Amino acid sequence: MTRKRTTTVTGYGRLTGKILFSCVLIVMMLAALSGCGRVKTADELYKEAVRRHGECEIISQAENEDGTVLLLRDDLQGFEYRISSGMNSLTIDGASFGSVEHTGDTFDKALEAYVLSECRPEIDEICEGFGARADKSDIGFLIIRSEDAEKGEKATLACAEVIQTYNLNGRLDRWEIACYHLDDKNYYNTERYGSVVLPDIEWVDREQEVINYYTEMAHIETDVNAQFIRKEEGTFADTGAELRRVESILGTDYPDEMSDPVTFYYFRASDGSEYFLCDFHYYDEEFRQANWYTNYREVVPEK
Repeated sequence: MTRKRTTTVTGYGRLTGKILFSCVLIVMMLAALSGCGRVKTADELYKEAVRRHGECEIISQAENEDGTVLLLRDDLQGFEYRISSGMNSLTIDGASFGSVEHTGDTFDKALEAYVLSECRPEIDEICEGFGARADKSDIGFLIIRSEDAEKGEKATLACAEVIQTYNLNGRLDRWEIACYHLDDKNYYNTERYGSVVLPDIEWVDREQEVINYYTEMAHIETDVNAQFIRKEEGTFADTGAELRRVESILGTDYPDEMSDPVTFYYFRASDGSEYFLCDFHYYDEEFRQANWYTNYREVVPEK
């Protein structure tokens, strides 16, 4: 039986959202009232840019009571970017709670544009040789599209090697070059073959990507030293969980019948115990928060 999709949000989901939204508002209000009541000076912004991204040269600057903007040239790779400081008004339901300073910069976008412009000719040549195509990605850095999975993998690895030559001081670490099936008619819903994540020039197929994702979730929600062991397919009935506590997430698959399929990802905890994490979100007994369903605390009791 295939899993069902939902286009509604449960009352519990809305409640959780309201709680999180209230917490965010409280934090913002505290920040606004804690003395962050002025824009940064040009000197402060320059020091911030150096701290964030490394040595740079000021090309131009504009500074007044409304804000400060610096145009900078990166010393390491020569591209230009902006860093700015301004005040954001904090207004809730028409009521004003003052303003809070915000510092933003365009470094990441400028770095992406620089790297892509520098290596694009070589990337296009590589893709042409494998019958593939390179597209800019809205989520990662680059998408390689190919009708053939094997050729797509080879093209992705070759392109990753080119891009890695621009990875000075680890600036491009965690950049992803993903590979999808080439399908112009169904552009945004095509099969994903896998990816390469810098600095490693190593192919990660789709199955391993999913395993890596749930391993990361296990590190976050259960044990930072969790080690993946295996995965097994089962049904919701095998979990011992209650259907009423499954969180329905807009646009995603989730079990809503006892016979619906569930994937169990098994991990080894720090003490050697074996536990699993399942691929659906599950509310706590008070329906306040939902996390990936796991029997971790049953197997490894909290200290």
